[in-house]
Amino acid sequence: MNRPTDKQIEEVLAGIATPEDAKFVAEWFATEEGNTYLDAVMTREAECLNAETAEIYVDHTIPSEKMYHQIQKNISRKQIKRICFRVAAILIPVIFLIGLYIQINSRVDLFGTTEYEEIRVAKGERIQMMFQDGTRVYINSDSWLKYPKKFGLSKREVFLVGEAYFVVAKNKKRPFIVNLNGPSVHVLGTSFDVQAYPENKDIVICLDEGHVNLTLSSAKEYPLLPGEKLIYNKESDQCRIIKNDHSKQVSMWKDNVISFKDTPLAEVVKVLNRWYNVNFKIEDEQASKYVYTLTSDNTILEKVLQDLEKIAPVKFEYDEVRKEVTVRMK
Repeated sequence: MNRPTDKQIEEVLAGIATPEDAKFVAEWFATEEGNTYLDAVMTREAECLNAETAEIYVDHTIPSEKMYHQIQKNISRKQIKRICFRVAAILIPVIFLIGLYIQINSRVDLFGTTEYEEIRVAKGERIQMMFQDGTRVYINSDSWLKYPKKFGLSKREVFLVGEAYFVVAKNKKRPFIVNLNGPSVHVLGTSFDVQAYPENKDIVICLDEGHVNLTLSSAKEYPLLPGEKLIYNKESDQCRIIKNDHSKQVSMWKDNVISFKDTPLAEVVKVLNRWYNVNFKIEDEQASKYVYTLTSDNTILEKVLQDLEKIAPVKFEYDEVRKEVTVRMK
């Protein structure tokens, strides 16, 4: 390997080097050339420490026996120092590597022993957060996300119940995995929406950019391309991929926009229940035959209900005290 500059070596020995220079110099010290250099420097320094031997040159009667013992003492001391410095030449690279490990481990979980954090987003709320690798995630209402304080060295894995939109930072050596309680989404760097509410029979993934794979517990993989929607039925264990002509519409919720496209009333009610944390009571089953297409950035519940009433002959009556909406035919 290349030899470090004298300045780099001096800064490392003085303890003021950058982590990158410390790692580089430590690796060089571990080579034969570096070990020889370090041994020579330390031996030279050790010899400079023996100033006490200068007293033997003073003009006075030389006590031969005392001088002999002093010389033997100096020789022994020098031998001990040489041994210590040789040991130091071996230990210093190790110490630097240990320090490097501590620095890396403060950001990356090297041995998979990290602790986990949990975020629970209540009905009526949505949040946005960023992981330490730069990945952004938008978490929808009534959702739960579990993630490590530090991602692992070989992978980045989180656990999701509910809905979230991920913008994953690219890192080919550390795939990003969204665990969905069995199935999991494997990602390298991409943007996608995943919906996995436990009460829904389907897991739905809509890919905007990049590539993802849905991996089942049976090890089956289903690759997804941009502009496609994957629908996995948890009951039948069947998976289908369709063209998603309204991919941007699926994730509008992260921008506080409510959007429905030919959506049955039953699904509309589920979405509004999560958005506003209100209960719905359908008194007339005939109302369930209608579907709704609506995009609105007005997130006041009463206004949304008024817009829905313009689409079909269905009445939505909101009781603010009871936090309940009654649905019946007009």
